[in-house]
Amino acid sequence: MTRKARPVVGSRLSGLVAGIDTLAQPATTSLSTALLDPGEFQPRYYFNPDALDDLTRSVREQGVLQPLLVRPTPGGRYEIVAGERRWRAARQAGLSEVPVLIRTLTDSEARLAAAVENLQREDLNVMEEVRAKLQVAAVTLGIREDAAVARMFALDRHAGSEPALVEKLDAAFGALGRESWRSFIRNRAALLNLPEDLQEAVRTGLDYRKALVIGRAATADLRAQLLDAAASGATVAQLRQLLNGPSLPAPDVFDTVARQLRDRKGLARLEPRQRARAEKLLQQLSDLLSGQPED
Repeated sequence: MTRKARPVVGSRLSGLVAGIDTLAQPATTSLSTALLDPGEFQPRYYFNPDALDDLTRSVREQGVLQPLLVRPTPGGRYEIVAGERRWRAARQAGLSEVPVLIRTLTDSEARLAAAVENLQREDLNVMEEVRAKLQVAAVTLGIREDAAVARMFALDRHAGSEPALVEKLDAAFGALGRESWRSFIRNRAALLNLPEDLQEAVRTGLDYRKALVIGRAATADLRAQLLDAAASGATVAQLRQLLNGPSLPAPDVFDTVARQLRDRKGLARLEPRQRARAEKLLQQLSDLLSGQPED
């Protein structure tokens, strides 16, 4: 089973960053599968075995219909910039050669090409899509991927300070479609900070919104319980309730504390140091409830 492509993404990004238009070129030659190595900038960390088996059957029957994009590396070998899944399927199918497009690309061009090629695919999971968009953002900003989210947050807070960069991000994410870069950093970029078990769950089908709730669990045991609940069909709201419920005091505890807070005369019975501490806590609570910032 082959994946559906959305070439409009590549065509829209063409010209935003140098080198991206190489994706539109026809194949120039074939190379031995043994001379190819997985790409450094591959956003995919997970290759579904069943889907790969389907693609292998298709490749065995029809061959590799879309060429791989590769770049030369020392020693006469080639790095796969786009098409690693096709290469894996070709090897499983017993093919000795695959069609390729050979281009000399910088790291930035290779990173962007790998991201765009994957974003054109319908079966990209959320984690892979987030990583691919992060690659696009990093290349657009000219920085490392691990610094891109913080940089975008800074630009969001002070958009007027660097309007040219904001315009470049707007154009890049506008070409990708679906969400703006501001929506990306607020809603989905946090997936990259989740524990590996949660990232793996998202790769294999867990709704990313549920994963973000589960990621707030204070312990691994609680995270495992919430994952089990999600697997059993718990909604986002139910997961929030499970996450917050056990840590909340019982209603009678609330009532007792409320009565004690209302009875300031009881403070007079405390020792001076205890009374000073209680007064400070009451003031902090008053500030919190009134929305005043803490000192």
